Amino acid sequence: MHLMNNSFTGTFQLPNFNHYKLAELEISSNNITGQLPKEFGLVLSNLQYIGMSRNSFHGNVPSSIGEVKGLLYMDLSNNNFSGMLPGSMLGNGTDLSCLYLSNNNFSGMTSVDSLNINVHLSVLDISNNYYQNSLSGSIPHVLSRSPNFVVLDLRDNKFTGNIPSWINQLSKLRVLSLGGNALRGHIPNQLCQLRIVSIMDLSHNLLFGSIPSCFNNFSILKNMSFGNMGAYNFGSESVGPPKFFNPDHPLYNATLEFEATDSLLHGSSSRTIQVEFEMKYRYDSYKGDIIKQVAGIDLSCNELTGSIPPEIGDLHEIRSLNLSHNHLSGFIPISFSNLKSLESLDLANNNLSGEIPSQLVELNFLEIFDVSNNNLSGKILDKGQFGTFDESSYRGNPGLCGPIINKSCNTDEVPPPPSNDKEEEKEDEGGVDMVWFYWSFSASYVTILLGDGRA
Repeated sequence: MHLMNNSFTGTFQLPNFNHYKLAELEISSNNITGQLPKEFGLVLSNLQYIGMSRNSFHGNVPSSIGEVKGLLYMDLSNNNFSGMLPGSMLGNGTDLSCLYLSNNNFSGMTSVDSLNINVHLSVLDISNNYYQNSLSGSIPHVLSRSPNFVVLDLRDNKFTGNIPSWINQLSKLRVLSLGGNALRGHIPNQLCQLRIVSIMDLSHNLLFGSIPSCFNNFSILKNMSFGNMGAYNFGSESVGPPKFFNPDHPLYNATLEFEATDSLLHGSSSRTIQVEFEMKYRYDSYKGDIIKQVAGIDLSCNELTGSIPPEIGDLHEIRSLNLSHNHLSGFIPISFSNLKSLESLDLANNNLSGEIPSQLVELNFLEIFDVSNNNLSGKILDKGQFGTFDESSYRGNPGLCGPIINKSCNTDEVPPPPSNDKEEEKEDEGGVDMVWFYWSFSASYVTILLGDGRA
């Protein structure tokens, strides 16, 4: 049953008899309101695909969904569901591959801890549940039970504590999004063992310490050709809905889409994943083959210190690097000139010093460059892409110079000699004395003449 992208209103009503043959229910992008009936999973117990995103459902998710034994894909995103997820929700759905719960009002950590995460789960998106009580507490250890995660999106909640050391067990991760929480502590070296990650968002947290130099272990950003990404075979662990569903839900700030051939629902159907990722100062949604070229690291808005590891220059295929709004110091690594695919580089609001490496003019695809509010000095680059950046990219660096910021770099110019007020004053005084001399001489001469006349 495919009724998405219509204008249906009212509440969701169950039929009076069980629909054992109904395998797919797609009612996304309508105006359906109210709560899901408590008997939902009992009446529609053979569903494999549930799509209910972008409606106005509210209330708790009924525990009877746990009776949908063959569930493979469920999207409840962009609604007003609230409360804690029932512990039985995934109890019998042992083959569930994708679960989208973003942009709702789920609250409490037991919402996740109670889930019976199965080993086939490839995509979990519980981002943007920041209303009311929000999802909070430490990142739940139960997530480590699924080693087949391809996308894990926990953005914009209230998770606290450290990034868990068990994160390296999710060795198939392509996208890890933990931004917009209250995570603390150092960035663990275990992240470096996620060797095929292509998007990592740790922004807007409270992380401190230095950036791990082992980030250059991310082989997909260093050696792998994105042109071959679509050939990656997920096999029975395929992710995403059938191609004709195209649910088009946001899952990350720059939508990531993988294609794979599998027999999840309809034999050899093409399945996709979307992921949002912030690039070039905006959240974009990329689809189709273009997403195979999206790769980035966002560590902005934390409390990171120390120098930028030059090893980051080994991530040759990275498209976006955002290290802004931290307390990083030292020089901009010359090795950044190796990032030939880089389109966006944001280093603003740190304590960086020294000159902007002239080798960066080799970055021919750079569209965004921001080093504002640092302690940089020297001449601003003006060749290649750097001829397209304006003053806003450099403001707040008193030591920089160049035509772009209307500040001369010519230190050899001879300044005009300062005016010597004392000499002028002496000359003025000398002039007054001469006048007085002439007056005095004249008066004396007249007096002498008058005196002689009397005699």
